[in-house]
Amino acid sequence: VIIGCGNVGMSYAFALVAQPNRVDQLVLIDVNQDKAIGEAMDLNHALPYSSHHITIKAGSYADCDDATMIVICAGRNQEIGETRLDLITKNYQVFQQIIAEIRKTKFSGIYLVATNPLDVMTYITYKLSKSPANKVIGSGTTLDTARLRCLLGEKLQVNPKNVHAYVLGEHGDSEFIPWDQVMIGSKAIKDFHVSNETKKLIEQEVRHS
Repeated sequence: VIIGCGNVGMSYAFALVAQPNRVDQLVLIDVNQDKAIGEAMDLNHALPYSSHHITIKAGSYADCDDATMIVICAGRNQEIGETRLDLITKNYQVFQQIIAEIRKTKFSGIYLVATNPLDVMTYITYKLSKSPANKVIGSGTTLDTARLRCLLGEKLQVNPKNVHAYVLGEHGDSEFIPWDQVMIGSKAIKDFHVSNETKKLIEQEVRHS
């Protein structure tokens, strides 16, 4: 079940349709039911080109009963001038409503959270859902790490798949890059003479993209 049919939710849904996986049923839930219906129609129309078949529909919280995973992508967007942490109050209210509805069902699966401020909202999901900690997962710095590898690949003119680097910490302003651990292929980043100024610019772009 994907809750929230905005850009993040629908990118996730499209990836499930486009890439081989073990998902056999996908349910979309959104506060705008008409949007969820339209998005489900679009995804169904793409199935002839998919490598596998998925049953896709717009649904309701009742569909959470036997779900294996619920992906929460719902929430307010970050406005210009706001930090991710400024969204806590707005999105806490959204999550209160969502998780209250889920708790009315028999759902006992995994929560995957993709709403900002990501780490805080993951913790809030854990507290509100009363689920075991190993069943509440945030997407963490996966996106930031992808951005870092892409930017380094562009800077050094190498395939980003050959950039081995990670962003650690929270998905937000306090995240950091352990530069000493960055490898390009089998060589350390120091062998490429990337200046400290360039590193700071890359880190800033990764953090604020």
